[in-house]
Amino acid sequence: MSLFDQPSSAPKESPRPKLPAGTPTDFEVGFLFNFATSRSSNFDLEAVLIYNRGNITEYKRISLNSQIALGFLQGLDESFYNEFMEFSDNKILKWMTATGNQFVQNTTTGSWRHSSGRELKNLRKHYRNLLQKLWPRLTAWPKLFILKTGRFNNYSPETIRISSAVPEIRLSAELKKDTIVLKLNLFLDGQLSKLVLYRNLLLEKHGVLYLPPDTEALQLFELFAPGDLSFPLSMKMEVVKKYILPWLAKYPVDISDKLDITLSTSTMQTRVALSELNESSLMIRGEFIYEATVVEHGAEENLVIEEETKDIKRKVDKIRIVHRDKEGEKRLHEYLRTLHSTFSNQRNNSYYHLPFDEVMRKGWFIDMMRKVQEQGYPIHGLSSLQKFRYTTHIPKFSVAVTSNGESFDLNIHVHWGDQEVPLKEIRMAIMNWQDTIMLSDGTLGHIPEEWVKQYSLLLRTGKEQNGVLKVSKMHFALLEDLLENMDAGSRSEMEDRKRKLLGYDSIEKAPLSKAIKASLRPYQMSGFHFMQALDELGWGGCLADDMGLGKTLQTISFLQFVKEKYPGSTQLVICPTSLIFNWEGELQKFAPTLKFRRHYGTQRELKDEHIEDVDVVLTSYGTVRNDIEELSGVLWQYIILDESQFIKNPDARTTRAIQQLRSVNRIILSGTPVQNNTFDLFSQFNFLNPGQLGSREFFNREFAVPIDKLGSKEKAQYLRKLIHPFTLRRTKEQVATDLPDKTITVLWCTMEASQRKLYNEYRDGYRSKLLKKIDEEGISKSGLEVLEGLLRLRQICDHPVLVNDNDELRDSSVKINELIREVTENAGHHKLLIFSQFTQMLHLIRDEFEKAGIEHCYLDGSTSLNKRQEEVDKFQNHESIKAFLISLKAGGVGLNLTKADYVYIVDPWWNPAAEAQAIDRAHRIGQQNKVFAYKMICKDSVEERILQLQERKKNLADDLIQEDSNFVKTLSRDDVEFLFG
Repeated sequence: MSLFDQPSSAPKESPRPKLPAGTPTDFEVGFLFNFATSRSSNFDLEAVLIYNRGNITEYKRISLNSQIALGFLQGLDESFYNEFMEFSDNKILKWMTATGNQFVQNTTTGSWRHSSGRELKNLRKHYRNLLQKLWPRLTAWPKLFILKTGRFNNYSPETIRISSAVPEIRLSAELKKDTIVLKLNLFLDGQLSKLVLYRNLLLEKHGVLYLPPDTEALQLFELFAPGDLSFPLSMKMEVVKKYILPWLAKYPVDISDKLDITLSTSTMQTRVALSELNESSLMIRGEFIYEATVVEHGAEENLVIEEETKDIKRKVDKIRIVHRDKEGEKRLHEYLRTLHSTFSNQRNNSYYHLPFDEVMRKGWFIDMMRKVQEQGYPIHGLSSLQKFRYTTHIPKFSVAVTSNGESFDLNIHVHWGDQEVPLKEIRMAIMNWQDTIMLSDGTLGHIPEEWVKQYSLLLRTGKEQNGVLKVSKMHFALLEDLLENMDAGSRSEMEDRKRKLLGYDSIEKAPLSKAIKASLRPYQMSGFHFMQALDELGWGGCLADDMGLGKTLQTISFLQFVKEKYPGSTQLVICPTSLIFNWEGELQKFAPTLKFRRHYGTQRELKDEHIEDVDVVLTSYGTVRNDIEELSGVLWQYIILDESQFIKNPDARTTRAIQQLRSVNRIILSGTPVQNNTFDLFSQFNFLNPGQLGSREFFNREFAVPIDKLGSKEKAQYLRKLIHPFTLRRTKEQVATDLPDKTITVLWCTMEASQRKLYNEYRDGYRSKLLKKIDEEGISKSGLEVLEGLLRLRQICDHPVLVNDNDELRDSSVKINELIREVTENAGHHKLLIFSQFTQMLHLIRDEFEKAGIEHCYLDGSTSLNKRQEEVDKFQNHESIKAFLISLKAGGVGLNLTKADYVYIVDPWWNPAAEAQAIDRAHRIGQQNKVFAYKMICKDSVEERILQLQERKKNLADDLIQEDSNFVKTLSRDDVEFLFG
């Protein structure tokens, strides 16, 4: 403790203290940078008294908590003193209280400490800002000291100098082998310097202290204090988003060309948007388009990231970082200000407005349109305006189509009378769903609605080049209505592609190889022919047959064909872990001459000779994610994705890994390529045929949002038109007439008194709470609470102990009682599958079955792969085992349980696709008996009401292989009140 220390709780804020009369004045004042303080922040700025007594110089620290000691600082001017006093305990604690930072204070001693790492970081930022104010004064101060560790030396403290030079920070991103290395390069006085940091607050070099340039630098220094940052190349997108993107807004960042990360500043498109304001005024505003994202002037977004279409020759995707042209945006906004004298007085940051009377006065609108167009700005939103002059000419639209390499070229001409509108302008108008366009004589031409409907998708999908619209031949289905506009050669090529993809059965194909030990049904031969047609055209495709129709057999037949057509080639089959053994068994059974290797497990190894010696490599999605470096180094002839919905999320690590694989062609298999929403399709088809559905932003804007959020049947049909030639889907009802009938019945259950009482208590409580929240905050902010309430009620329907572990409720589950009765009284010699969404419910059923002596098998998500197969084999082969308890999620795919002909869904949900998958574990090819499926529904409960609500909720995207209508998001307040009624 220093000479003048007193408890920090003693002093209060008061007038600036003075020294008592008679106090010696033969002293100097210095300042101490104390990094060995007892403060929990590990920093303090203190004053030091310097006495010269004969040949001895003595130093004494001054406590900022002592009124007497502060009198020694009377030589400081008022502002210097006030700024210095901000480091006192009272000031620091006052700041922490005001800013909501937590601290703990000892009421006896007055000492305090911060309560968490977050408060410490905030406090250090505060110290840095305080030091910035003092730094110019301290730079000129002659006596400065530093205490790094230990105690203060009263006779020879360590001196320090401080620099006024601002440290310069430069960051870099490099690629070393397959590792991204991020570096911090620190320049002090213009020289590259080592990072030496005291308490993550001040920099030091050769006895000189430097102040970090800003508070953000503190976080950077802490991040790089241990050394450079390293990340696997597969995490490139995360590194860009988390580190490089924020850094670019503040510091220079050198990015190695090897990383394929480009910075772009020239992609902004501008347009002038017109709309009505309060039905009485014209609103004019600038809109700016970066990589298909529209922003308005004044919006806060600084950067936009786009992940480009992957180059299969590279290991990683290219990434483009698009920087907003703020100056360009400002120029357009300021230019719009000049269009009318009243605009200069309008202070809105994003738009200008003018009453319609003024809009029409003296031809201002026409003149404004011409000025804007002369400046090169497109007009958007004309279709929303009602008070302007239209031309009387009937528009004429003509198209001529020719074949040119990989595209069909469309020469399009549009006329209103003798006025021709360039393709670029009419394309922009139709793409923006405008129903009017400005003609050269100042009139407005009306664009027929049928043009917009007929040509919108075509114009959006194609690319305009020198006045010609170029449409990829992959999109030939969009040109069906233009056959009469084609020359003979183009028409013949168009019809040939259409016939091969849509009429594959009518064209002679390679026969089924004699090496295939199976007789394919007619529809399975069609699938085989479909894949041959895709191979001939060099395009990928999706086999989307219903579960149980033999997608694996059809694919194995095709793999045998590929082996014989491309000798020496190797194919990669990727599937969920649970299906690897299914594939092995099917390959051994149906194609014994196909050599395959399993790349899975802890001892996996993949060398060149392993690939050269086999026809097929089997692996899992998780293995691909972990071994992407090895697997992406191989050029496969074909990559087959089974259950391809695993890559529906384009941001998932698995999806990004899959996209890095290289192959000549690709096939995907899935009974449910769309599980939750239309966007599920994008990643799967982008894997099949990159660019087929446009960029991610294009697909989201043109299809996902209109279909899923706006319910657009028209957009759904457009999308179906794009994917239909590359998708083959057959349902059991269409093709598998030899499958036994399946019957789905509701098994009604009546809750017992104790179960009903608990259910009613929870139902009434949730109904009151949810309806109040919906009324106060809206349905969109209540989704999680609604889900929680529905979950709890469904659990009570299963068994009360799932929500209230009370011994008195242990025997109160009507569903378990019904299951035991069904097994013991009605099952006879039949086998049963019992599915539940809740693993704990399966445990309860298992316990009761064991008490009742019912032999059974069990499988949930924690069951190992080998144990899973053992349980399946045991159930299929042992007649004494009557029941198989399976969690709905773990048993939804990959199980073939044809020995069962009774299926019980214990807790039906609003996802019919998941239930159908469960039922199809028994209702598959090979089943010899009729299948009876029972949905166990508690009467007068939320389960019954969900069934009723399902009948009223239909998804618009059924045509897109939709299997799961995202039920919760469609609920209204009335629906919630109904469900909890």
